[in-house]
Amino acid sequence: MNTHDPALLPLPSDDDTLIRRADVQAYLGIAPQTLARWAHEGQGPRFIKMGSKLVAYRAGDLRRWLETCQISSTI
Repeated sequence: MNTHDPALLPLPSDDDTLIRRADVQAYLGIAPQTLARWAHEGQGPRFIKMGSKLVAYRAGDLRRWLETCQISSTI
């Protein structure tokens, strides 16, 4: 994927599809470093840690987390 392409991919329809942290940026536009910081701070979407380094997110967890980010006013 071209990193300069502003188009984001739609999340997979199967909620159980695993998306590696490095690949989440293609779907949400959030850098892996930001996701790692949020995880360290106990924020952001739920994630799965497999082994010592591999981190992934379920598509359904990302979708549910996005719903919590919806706002109706900037006031």
